[in-house]
Amino acid sequence: MNGFRQETFSAMGTSCAVGVTAGPADRRRARRALAAALEETARCERALSRFDPRSDLTRLNAAAGSWVRVDARLLEALRLAVRLREATGGRFDPTVLPALVAAGYDRTFTELEPRPPRRAPGWRAGAAVDLDPAAGAARVAAGGAVDLGGIGKGFSATRALWAMREAWPALPGALVDLGGDVALWGATADGGPWRVAIADPRRPGELLGTLGLTGGGIATSGRDRRRFGPRRSLHHLIDPVTGAPAGAGPLAVTVVAPDAAEAEGHATALAISDLETTRSHLAAHPELAALVVPAEGEPVPLGRLPLLARELRIRVAR
Repeated sequence: MNGFRQETFSAMGTSCAVGVTAGPADRRRARRALAAALEETARCERALSRFDPRSDLTRLNAAAGSWVRVDARLLEALRLAVRLREATGGRFDPTVLPALVAAGYDRTFTELEPRPPRRAPGWRAGAAVDLDPAAGAARVAAGGAVDLGGIGKGFSATRALWAMREAWPALPGALVDLGGDVALWGATADGGPWRVAIADPRRPGELLGTLGLTGGGIATSGRDRRRFGPRRSLHHLIDPVTGAPAGAGPLAVTVVAPDAAEAEGHATALAISDLETTRSHLAAHPELAALVVPAEGEPVPLGRLPLLARELRIRVAR
């Protein structure tokens, strides 16, 4: 009979967990798969973190305007980020880092100190990010800088999942949760779908419902968490149009996508979008589904959201 084996740890400034479906005879294989996930997460963090002065991303930003040889993980994450910028019409933009730092998010969240926000001098949205995979090099435009915080977690979760499957080719099922960016695959111990609860951002400790999935990725973005600045009046969601913390958008939005990086990029874009824009975006991307939670009123499910009916707390329009 299968069970569930997991490891919990801290990485990327958040609480993380990885787990596998495994039977009593699979203890060694399960340990090997879990170790592979932890190692891959660490490798991703070393390449993608803007808070590590030795990371490839830090070196890239410091040399803005010049080509820099970087880890293949960073090249792939940048490629995904640029593609998602195009897919979201610029509402997700990996080059908002100068504006994010100017707003006050200039160190890890646990180390932030209140200070008044300021404008980023000379900053503009959509700075060019050039990639040369053959040379293993990347370049960000002079004056630009990249932040891969959210999408970096989704990307790393997907990479960790792949690492587990490579370490154990017959792996029955696995899940990676990096601070709410979730990648999952295969079957659970009872043979059913993975159950992922959606927290109610307006009522701490309560749930809106539970998703049931056999694969893909999930991410939530919103202004209910990671607030900082004077009287916690600011949040980390930058509107690329204004270069300031976004005014428009729901309290939170959860996106289900084919993988966790896609889910994170689209969730970031929809977290600064009004409901009409979000509806249009989901209609143009049928591979996505979302649950939008406004500051007031009923949550709005969009697309083919796999909510388990018996654990539903919201009214779904049919």
